[in-house]
Amino acid sequence: MGEKNSTWLTPVPKQSLSKMVVEKIKEALINGDIKPGDFLPSETELAESLGVGKSSVREAIKMLEALGVVQICKGNGSRVRTCVHASMLNPLIFQLILNSNEERQAQLVEFRKMIEISASLLAIDNATEEDIAKLREIHEQFKSDFNRGKATVDKDMKFHNVIYESTHNPFVVSIGVCIMELFHPSLVIANRDYSKIVTDNHEQILAALEQRDKKAMETAIRDALDAWSSLALTATLSK
Repeated sequence: MGEKNSTWLTPVPKQSLSKMVVEKIKEALINGDIKPGDFLPSETELAESLGVGKSSVREAIKMLEALGVVQICKGNGSRVRTCVHASMLNPLIFQLILNSNEERQAQLVEFRKMIEISASLLAIDNATEEDIAKLREIHEQFKSDFNRGKATVDKDMKFHNVIYESTHNPFVVSIGVCIMELFHPSLVIANRDYSKIVTDNHEQILAALEQRDKKAMETAIRDALDAWSSLALTATLSK
């Protein structure tokens, strides 16, 4: 352990236990005392320095492992990951789900509009020609499925996720993936019952991206989300 990692190792309040151990490690990451790729202090050192039992440290490490923050390396301790794999547990989606209900429908629509419009405008600035070609390919596949009566939510979600990816901003991508997951049930309804509207909306969005037209993009996103909220989201939340 280097000198830079020792300042955060101070006792935590007795009542806090494993959650406060997690908070201490989080603060150390934010402050740069611990960096991605670093090994955490040993279980014994953490327990003694933080003034908690080994069981609390062990539980905290397991929590961080479940969140994809650390990787337990047998015989070597716990190492902070350099990135969180997409397959790992994302607590944000659970927070969004638990806050979602019919009474908050207007706020949900507001939230998605804010994120999706901002992300789509950023995609206009940052998307490469390869990104646009990928989006065009997905859209053509979606149209082909629609013409055969087989439009599915999977390609719809993929279309929107590629827009988020086209921002080339990992923070935007993370939020975007959560949003698409949160609204999956309503997107199923949209693709099942209103696939023509979805197809037309995608065409507008893609055209705006290809032309790098921010005004057209904002209009296209607003039109798409207005249709989604009035037709599909309402049906989902009223179940």
